Amino acid sequence: MEFFLLQGVLNGVMLGLFYALVALGLSLIFGIMGIVNFAHGEMYMLGGYVAYYLFGIFGLNYFASIIAALILVGGLGALLEKIIFRPLTTRPQVALTSLIAGLGLAWVFQMLAVICFGELDKKVPSAFKGIISAAGIVISKERLAAIILGSFLILMLNLFLRRTKAGSAIRAVAQDKEAAALQGVNVNRISALSFSIGCGLAASTGVLMAPIFIINPFVGSDVILKAFLVVILGGLGSIPGAMLGGLLMGFIESFGCLFFNVPTVNVLSFILILITLIVRPQGLLGRD
Repeated sequence: MEFFLLQGVLNGVMLGLFYALVALGLSLIFGIMGIVNFAHGEMYMLGGYVAYYLFGIFGLNYFASIIAALILVGGLGALLEKIIFRPLTTRPQVALTSLIAGLGLAWVFQMLAVICFGELDKKVPSAFKGIISAAGIVISKERLAAIILGSFLILMLNLFLRRTKAGSAIRAVAQDKEAAALQGVNVNRISALSFSIGCGLAASTGVLMAPIFIINPFVGSDVILKAFLVVILGGLGSIPGAMLGGLLMGFIESFGCLFFNVPTVNVLSFILILITLIVRPQGLLGRD
């Protein structure tokens, strides 16, 4: 029984990091711009295709593929922020207009992916083949690598936000945009940087998870739904909340699947979200 539970913990950590990485980008963008980017799941999808072509087809180093996804999709995110989302923040009903823009972008990216990559599922080859078995616990090297690399990315993000000038500017804008601007912070530049980092994180998660799961043009729809549930659970705009919410969701799914079927686990997850919204609408670590 003890080994059974430890296996569930390992699976829960991997799933939790997966959800947290995607939710972190979503939460970072909301904290700076006050919008929910519903095309965020498509950034994950694009990262998966970067892994498929650069690593799977052209044989580029796996770690180089992660960096390439961060740069390419992060740059795309900065472009989307500048030409689409930034103009919307100056208009009335920004939440509604940005929602419509995000949903439209998600549909456009899905159709472009169908045209460019085809509708069929694609499998990225494993960069870390084999399994590790110790004390009755079995985990694939691929999943262990995803846990380690995912933890590293979260650590790097936290160090960036807390130890760099740009990170301090991001935190200042998230707390009070007008006060930050009065202190000389270029709010537009920080918005573009935050959008770029958020999209890059989603893409790097796509690279990490593509060898474990599959990639197709519509995978982003499931990802954005789970990420949105995570940020609601943890608190919109809260970086620690996104991490906590991701881990909670990961453990619920991991242990739930040990005792129940997948539909039952999904129902339990939604019940938890509903209870959170009733008891603490701002999320577990959201601002009061």
